Amino acid sequence: MSRVVINKPQPLEARFAKERDQLQVVFGARLRELRTSHNLTLEMLAERADLHANYVGAVERGERNLTLFNIWRIAGALGLPTTDLVNELPMRKVKRTGTS
Repeated sequence: MSRVVINKPQPLEARFAKERDQLQVVFGARLRELRTSHNLTLEMLAERADLHANYVGAVERGERNLTLFNIWRIAGALGLPTTDLVNELPMRKVKRTGTS
């Protein structure tokens, strides 16, 4: 009998990876907009959020897929509710299945 590995991340299908990448770019642009409107440098925001400046920079460039915990930390560092970071994200288009 083979063992089942529960927490092993599976690679995303190409179509989902593309969606994720686009979402990360939109989120990063929103974060940069909010950071600059608060007159904060990357280093200042990172220090307030207890994150590394390189990580925050990668988020702003759309290179990192954040956890909910880090979104919460960044929002707190900006003095904003988390909804202010995600309210500009596009709505996901979902295929409708036929229902009777």
